[in-house]
Amino acid sequence: MKRILLLAALCCGITAQSQSNNALHFDGSDDYISTTKSSIQGNAARSFEAWIRTDENCVPGAAGGVQQVIADMGTFVIGKRFTFNLLWSNSIRLEIGGSGVSGTTAVNDSLWHHVAAVYNPNSAKTVELFVDGVSCGTGNFTSTPATTAGNVVIGRRIDGVNNFGGDIDEFRLWNIALTQSQIQAHMNGEICAPPSNLVLYYTMNDGVADGSNSSNTTLTDHAGTNNGTVQNFNLSGSSSNWTYGQNLSQTMYDTVVATACSQYMIPDSSGYWDATGTYSWTFNQVSGASAGCDSIVTYDLTIDTVDTRTSVNGIVLSALATNATYQWVNCGDSSLILGANSATYVASANGDYAAIITQGNCSEWTDCISVTTIGLEERSHNGVVVYPNPSKGTVYLLHAEDGVIMEILDMYGRKVGESVIENGAIELPAHIVNGMYVLRSAALELPLKLQLLR
Repeated sequence: MKRILLLAALCCGITAQSQSNNALHFDGSDDYISTTKSSIQGNAARSFEAWIRTDENCVPGAAGGVQQVIADMGTFVIGKRFTFNLLWSNSIRLEIGGSGVSGTTAVNDSLWHHVAAVYNPNSAKTVELFVDGVSCGTGNFTSTPATTAGNVVIGRRIDGVNNFGGDIDEFRLWNIALTQSQIQAHMNGEICAPPSNLVLYYTMNDGVADGSNSSNTTLTDHAGTNNGTVQNFNLSGSSSNWTYGQNLSQTMYDTVVATACSQYMIPDSSGYWDATGTYSWTFNQVSGASAGCDSIVTYDLTIDTVDTRTSVNGIVLSALATNATYQWVNCGDSSLILGANSATYVASANGDYAAIITQGNCSEWTDCISVTTIGLEERSHNGVVVYPNPSKGTVYLLHAEDGVIMEILDMYGRKVGESVIENGAIELPAHIVNGMYVLRSAALELPLKLQLLR
């Protein structure tokens, strides 16, 4: 029987979005998404994010291109709308109507790109643009934004023109100015259990990629209740429909470094890991706000073990652990034996005994040891007998050899004296008081129990 007294355990809960990697393909003609989310109004901070893929020419004029709008909000009055689009240099642009800041990195190469636009009214450069997490443009509007009420629209301007042609995935609207480090930290993964500052979040994972989606017309808002509605999409085939999205990491990974005593409980409580090593565990969230979220946690586990080996020599019980502390106990009622704190314990009565071994931060019981042979006369396997017992101080050892040094132990296994056998007898030192003792020597197979009664 082993009893674990100390078990160090570490619990963690980590979640990450885990669904199909879908997107929406916009035909560049009349496809768009209407929402019930009102604009972030006035001059407040805000940030747009999305993954996009397009090959459209976005540079107007002699180049023959057309502005491609990713998202818009407000009303169609100069300074009153707030538009995130593609324009000059086929790069991203943030504008308020009549005034804007453009990026320099082209994104119309038919590859997936993460694009972000940040407005921070408290910054010296109020606008900063990012492509794939890298800043590609900063500047200021020529007038202060005064965005008015008007729901967010995705894929075209609020006046119904400049429709986006290509794929949009993972659309996010924040009511804060994101930093570059924040953008880089979450751009490659979906967000599970979104923070309160994420006020609109479409993963675009609804629908069946390139399938028949006539009934799949709603985009789920994972940040709230402002679901979107697809407008004018064909909802069949590979164009103007749900399609395959950017290959985002949908599972979050983490590493836990843990140390445990003897064993570490598996996260679902189904058992224990009892050896030092590396283990992995997948946490699934199947309900609630984080439904569909997976996390894979790697446990770098160190198991600290306690040496619980013992030896028995008659009524002398020994724990073999070194660099340890000891406490002997009665197994019958788990009571501690007062003063029994050495590696060796000499039983004074028949019963079951164990030692609590503490090494480092871990404590563990040894197996219980049964003692059943205690009486006033104790014999060794080679026939040595001690008498008289009780003794007044002179003890005769029948069949013992002269010259043997006998150690005298108290009932806690502590050495209190020694004496040499002469003429088949020993004299107990005068300082030893009345009580129960054990005589022990290397020449004896088993120790001898003695009662002193002067």
